Amino acid sequence: MHQGENRKNQRGQIFLLFALLIPILIVFLGVVIDLGLAYVTKTTLSKAVDAAALNAMKNINLGTGSLPNCNLASGAATAGQETFNINYQSVPGLGTTPTPSICFSLDSNNNTIVNVSATATINTYFLGALSIIPGVTTNFATLSVSASATAQRNPMIMALVLDVSYSMEKNGGSTALAPAVEAFIADFNGSTTNSDAVDYVSMVTFGTSAVVNVPMQSPFQSAIDTAVAENFWSGGVINYTNSQAGLSAGQTQIANQYAKVTAGENAIKVLVFFTDGWPNIQEDTLTCPAATKGGTPTTAQLLYCGCDPGDESLNLCTSSQAVFFNPATCSTATNNCTKPASGCGSSSQTAQLPQNFPDQQTGLSEPLVVSSNFNIEYCGGPTPASGEALASDAMYRAVQVSNNPTTGLLSQGVYVYAIGMGSAISGQPAAEEFLREVANDPQASTYNPNLPQGAAVFASSSSDLTEVFQYIASKILLRISK
Repeated sequence: MHQGENRKNQRGQIFLLFALLIPILIVFLGVVIDLGLAYVTKTTLSKAVDAAALNAMKNINLGTGSLPNCNLASGAATAGQETFNINYQSVPGLGTTPTPSICFSLDSNNNTIVNVSATATINTYFLGALSIIPGVTTNFATLSVSASATAQRNPMIMALVLDVSYSMEKNGGSTALAPAVEAFIADFNGSTTNSDAVDYVSMVTFGTSAVVNVPMQSPFQSAIDTAVAENFWSGGVINYTNSQAGLSAGQTQIANQYAKVTAGENAIKVLVFFTDGWPNIQEDTLTCPAATKGGTPTTAQLLYCGCDPGDESLNLCTSSQAVFFNPATCSTATNNCTKPASGCGSSSQTAQLPQNFPDQQTGLSEPLVVSSNFNIEYCGGPTPASGEALASDAMYRAVQVSNNPTTGLLSQGVYVYAIGMGSAISGQPAAEEFLREVANDPQASTYNPNLPQGAAVFASSSSDLTEVFQYIASKILLRISK
């Protein structure tokens, strides 16, 4: 009898303890749920302010107003707020979307800074019940969660290196280039002094030779717009494609401006290289055979080569004779050069013209003449084959301007972005590999992860050129905003 009564008492005590514990368990469960919601809100809010800061900085060309400024009505602030809303609202159930604070300012080195902060208020499900506990005076019916982020717009030094060779007039590039470049430049030019007056931009064009149309300057938009709108193809000028000269001129523009950067500016160096064809001309001191019996060979500094596989695909190759130009005669208006009036390189007879050239790719003296015909297509290099990296010495020399381990653009910390346009490049493995190597694109066979990573992109026709330039602009803006 006593044992039965004890068991009944024990069961009664257990039920009593369980009844007392249920509210406590509910409170702890509520704490877990409410704090979990707070954690999700905090994480989402952090991602939203991070994205807003980065996008506001990327869109600084839309304007910020005079600095410092926290006006959400400015173009850049509006872009940041839209990004904030999209990211915050990507997680449902977080309640009303807060309005972020987006403030722009300049640091001591004239770098643009944007600070984004926001506070979200969430309604709790269970923590509010804590107020019924004796001694708890704080109302936990709501919780406030805050997050902030900062992005910096680094100043930029950029060289535009643009192909204006003869083929551009045949594939639509001559009309598509100017609007594409103008839209591209507008992405970096703001309506306030913290963008166009901080970045430096130059423009180089290249054909048979290279010309610095706009020396490195700030502000730059007006000068670039005027220069790129010029008609580089007037008068039937037939320009070849001296990519090496164009890249070298761009490299010099960047190096000269970077030497003026003051400590702490953290300027980003960028080169944008546009071309619609294979490099097909280069410069060396060449030797001509003796003109007559008993004569002596003569030498001259010459630009030389001729056609290329890309030109062949466009039916632009009309002569089997190599071309020779005097580099001292190159025009600063048209990038074109004239043939030597006399001496080495002036003859119309193949036998009296240079027969060999120093191939930098092989390190050998390679023939310009094969079976009495000039080897103009490849400048001594082999015919492009599947998987072959570079098809000509002209390609190799252009690539070396970019990735030579001691003197190249990449070793100098320059980010290179290459754009290839038209059927002479798009879909041609050797030409695409050439641009990937120039840019140190991850898809290049020579990609070096320890050097600045650029990108090579391709426009299949001139109608795609503006879109491709805009894609490159977005990658550069992401690079200079952090």
